[in-house]
Amino acid sequence: MNSISVGIVATVLMLYGACINNYFKRITKSIPFLGRFVLFVVLCSVGYAFASSQMVRFLKKLLYQLPDLPLIGVIAGCFVLLAFLAKSGKDI
Repeated sequence: MNSISVGIVATVLMLYGACINNYFKRITKSIPFLGRFVLFVVLCSVGYAFASSQMVRFLKKLLYQLPDLPLIGVIAGCFVLLAFLAKSGKDI
């Protein structure tokens, strides 16, 4: 269950990481370059690590609550949905 949760969360972060980075760049554009650079390093090293660890923990708890057959459907559905999102976003 841990590997499945990590796979889903990693795929979501890969698909939307550029959007998050662009938003972060937009809100920090008034800060000097060195400050933006430090904040970007903090976002990537601490922010993404914390967000992914919490999302994996939450998703794993959610998936453990499902019975076997619905669990298979939910996992397959998540990966199919992520594939469609990647295709529509021109990531594949």
